Amino acid sequence: MGFVSCLEDQQKRFESDCHILQRDIQSGRADGESAKNDALRLLGDAQVYWAKTLKYLDELTLPDFGPGESSQELREQCSELKGVLARTEKESSRVSDLAGLLFLHNQVLQEQLKQERIRRRQLERDFEKMGGEDFGRLVEPFLTQGMFEKHAKR
Repeated sequence: MGFVSCLEDQQKRFESDCHILQRDIQSGRADGESAKNDALRLLGDAQVYWAKTLKYLDELTLPDFGPGESSQELREQCSELKGVLARTEKESSRVSDLAGLLFLHNQVLQEQLKQERIRRRQLERDFEKMGGEDFGRLVEPFLTQGMFEKHAKR
């Protein structure tokens, strides 16, 4: 029987004994209030120590890690990675908010473009309408010597 299986057997017996002890105390089979309190205190202490033992067991049975990496170093790396994860989630949230704002801005610009195209088509229709009239009469004021020179300089 290996170390791990031995501890697992002890854990099962401990859990069974705890259950039996709790049942006896709660059912009133144990005499004396102080005995009950002491038993509950000891049971609580035992559970705490057993939890610590299981924690250490987990550390001992971790897969092999690189040379020079202690469990403390791994905890520190884990802590650092948690910090990186938190910063990344914050940055992701910020980028998501920015993407939403850009999407709204894009919609506004698309609406403006749509309105400009409508205005352009209207101006083209108006120009064609004017062109259908007497075009010479429309451009005559621009053909005078002073007006032609004034607009030619532009």
